[in-house]
Amino acid sequence: MQPLTGIRVLDLSRVLAGPYCTMVLGDLGAEVIKVEPPEGDETREWGPPFAGGESAYYLCVNRNKRSMVVNLKTEDGKNILRELAVQSDVLVENFRPGRLKKFGLDFKTLHKLNPRLVYCSISGFGQTGSMRDKPGYDFMIQAMGGAMSITGEPEGEPMKVGVAAADLFAGQNAVIAILAALQARALTGRGQHLDISLFDSQLGWLANAASNYLISGNLPRRHGNAHPNIVPYQSFQSSNGWFAIAVGNDKQFEALCRVIGKSELVSDPRFAKNSARVENRDELIALLKPIFATRSASEWLNSLEQIEIPCGPINNFEQIFSMPQVKEREMLVTMKHPTIGDLPLVGSPLKMSATPVEYRLPPPLMGEHTEEVLRELGFGDDGRKV
Repeated sequence: MQPLTGIRVLDLSRVLAGPYCTMVLGDLGAEVIKVEPPEGDETREWGPPFAGGESAYYLCVNRNKRSMVVNLKTEDGKNILRELAVQSDVLVENFRPGRLKKFGLDFKTLHKLNPRLVYCSISGFGQTGSMRDKPGYDFMIQAMGGAMSITGEPEGEPMKVGVAAADLFAGQNAVIAILAALQARALTGRGQHLDISLFDSQLGWLANAASNYLISGNLPRRHGNAHPNIVPYQSFQSSNGWFAIAVGNDKQFEALCRVIGKSELVSDPRFAKNSARVENRDELIALLKPIFATRSASEWLNSLEQIEIPCGPINNFEQIFSMPQVKEREMLVTMKHPTIGDLPLVGSPLKMSATPVEYRLPPPLMGEHTEEVLRELGFGDDGRKV
């Protein structure tokens, strides 16, 4: 048994936030039916790279699902989806707010047909507010939601995060909300409407950066790889490449000073306490940079690890996926795919002792399971209920 065994998820979402959410639910045991329009999920074409006719982008978030193609513009298509909603526990959609109402697939309509349905809407700016009708994509959300204003070098261009962080956090928030709503349903017998937005999710993970501003009133500035509240906590260049150190407290700073041969810095009032180091950041970093440049990254990392200073190399993807830790934690898995053969995928980070995740189904071909699902619902070959 898995945690969500017996839960059916009707997935009307496309691209990233919604499919990431439903993949996590599928990893946890839910039966996920991915409903695609006749043209398919557009991310199937978002490449290169491609494998077996599918884009790597699509493949990354669509395992543990069955795919069926349904044309919402037809009465038969709308009837099929209503029947699916009646027989499902969860519906996930990322249409523009209000768009599904014209198809009779909005929350109020489906809630009357299936009061137990947990209906999750994912959108750029939410189902309410003056910006509800504005389209939302990850890059613009990172820009509008503040992330880019604090990412990048101090005098450089504002930068986005290297992955679609706003999309992925919205997907995670959707998972959390769905699991909470299923628990609430177990107590009340009724489903509810979940309203998850990329913009809200972006603001939510500003965390300490937002709190710094709200408490002080000071606009945060970009620090590159440095931390706004802890020093030294950043990347440094060695004699042969970059590495990262994270000195989280005064005791660790004292140990660092001993290793680099600068014990006198511990008693220097400019650096003795973290608050002082933050105030005198530029002076301290100017002292540390030439010292770290005298030895290789591996030499520094070996020395720092011996005294338990948090540190690590700055790995590229080849180095990451060759790490023993990745294999030991099952973070790289291989699934059999009908057109690709052996398909490598990033594993689930959810490690559960009694009900571990399972990799049951590879990312489906478009419409691969249409007839299978229709038969299970009691529809004939003509798309009508029998």
